[in-house]
Amino acid sequence: MRLLSLTLLAAAVLVLPVSAAEVDPKVLVLRQSDVPVGFRLDLDQSGYWSNAREARHDIRLPTLHERWGRVTGYQVEFDRGRAMISSRADLFRDAGGARAFLDWYDRQMRRYLVGILRRAPAPLGREGWVYRTRSPVPFALVIWREGRIFAGVEGERVAPDLTLALARIQQRRITAALR
Repeated sequence: MRLLSLTLLAAAVLVLPVSAAEVDPKVLVLRQSDVPVGFRLDLDQSGYWSNAREARHDIRLPTLHERWGRVTGYQVEFDRGRAMISSRADLFRDAGGARAFLDWYDRQMRRYLVGILRRAPAPLGREGWVYRTRSPVPFALVIWREGRIFAGVEGERVAPDLTLALARIQQRRITAALR
């Protein structure tokens, strides 16, 4: 009986990373049908974001992703002239990894964009933040986590309320995928 219990416990531990990989982050981001008419998918800026690809943006990320258990991610970007909408989802092995990434991302935003962006709690997921500009050019970024998923929607030269509405659409996809 003891051997059976240990075997089942070991199997449960080994299955966690596999089950995390079963969620395809591509189904967690916005789709063409979600964004306003006239926005077009930018194929060069869209696709799977492996840990190696993420590392090109910040040399600290490989070590941090390993520590946090990031599995993979997906990002899409839609453009209409100078306006842009971006949506991303990062998948971690567990909620602690997604929380650590959200905290790190928030620290980066506050450190480098202090005085430029206003920050407020996001009404999404388990926890998150909305950042908005004080300048005349509309900009908003919404980041949040739900379970083992970190998500974000950015709108540049689009109304901040639209960015938040798009984040709610993405959150519904995440909630459905985690059921």
